[in-house]
Amino acid sequence: MRRRLFPMLSLLLVSLLLTGCWDYMEIESLEFVFGLGVDQVKPEVVVVLEMAKTSGGGQQTMVEPKVLSTKSQSSATAARALSNPAGLRTFWSHAYVFLISEQVAQEGIIPAMEHIVRSRHLRSTVWVFITKECTAEEVFKSKPPVANSVSEHLNSIVLMQDAISGFLPLQVWQLNQAFAAEGVAAILPTVKLVHQRGELVPIVEGTAVFKRDRMVGWLDGQESDILCLLKGLDQRSYYVVDTKVTDHGYFPITYELVGNRVELKPLVRKDGSIAVAISLTLELGVEEIGAAPLSFRDEKLVRSVEAQLATFVTREVRGFLWKIQREYNADILGFGQLFRRKKPEVWRRLGEDWDAQLRDLQVELDVQCKIVFTGTSSEPLLVRE
Repeated sequence: MRRRLFPMLSLLLVSLLLTGCWDYMEIESLEFVFGLGVDQVKPEVVVVLEMAKTSGGGQQTMVEPKVLSTKSQSSATAARALSNPAGLRTFWSHAYVFLISEQVAQEGIIPAMEHIVRSRHLRSTVWVFITKECTAEEVFKSKPPVANSVSEHLNSIVLMQDAISGFLPLQVWQLNQAFAAEGVAAILPTVKLVHQRGELVPIVEGTAVFKRDRMVGWLDGQESDILCLLKGLDQRSYYVVDTKVTDHGYFPITYELVGNRVELKPLVRKDGSIAVAISLTLELGVEEIGAAPLSFRDEKLVRSVEAQLATFVTREVRGFLWKIQREYNADILGFGQLFRRKKPEVWRRLGEDWDAQLRDLQVELDVQCKIVFTGTSSEPLLVRE
């Protein structure tokens, strides 16, 4: 027993001597990067960082955001150079967002994106945005009402996308895949500044549309909701539709989207022409009817409302399709990718000239709407005379 005890004690003593960190960084010597942006790539690259310096500890911890910018020959050298005016080592792994200015997006975002995709210090889950009618620096210097920093504010908005709607969030790795894929054009959510109580507050609304790596136009919040519908994404959005209620006239009624199913099917007709069939089934709830004398116990009236909703959605989708096909000529729905997967012989024949094919591509659209709930009452509010 004693022979076994001595080696065991020796191992325990040696293990005590081997404990400790072979590599570490003191938090006090770090400047955490929460967000970064590029406002210019030619003739020099302008990089903007939102950094956060923490002080105190426990419940007394304070986070103070700071915005710094600089110019250099490349994104990498500009970002590293900002450690000098900061006076601390920049720590990149906690970055939430990457902002690209409208000017850079119009010129082409590959020079701005390349360093972000390649860097080993940044996570591929960083959210990417295009700034609209403002620069990345102006966004980072705005005043979010609750969050400690603009980057945290934007990150919180993205995490609530299914409830807020009006945009499609994308991370670095998803954007990288979109650029590499055949038969689909890239999109990015947009950030803009709005006035609230005398302060400029950043919000996420709308979509930037790309052809290759150049931005060619915008979609507003409602058009972005249509894009979400056609991509089959789960989200809760609201529609205010002027609805005819029998002989009482039209009333603005608010409907909430609670479910959607979409099916896209490539078609090859007998004459060799191609088309896409879209089947869209929406489930909606009634949120507010105002003064409309509408009883949802009347099945005939409910069928009339559902038909009006289907007509409304069809009109919105048709307007959306015209915009992306004719005005922007950008295949953000991935019609080309659909043919490439399911009709490869068609893609081999037409893929090289897909821009021209997309412009005149016929879309057969079938929209069905169903009212699935009416809140806590199926009857309108009545006032006693």
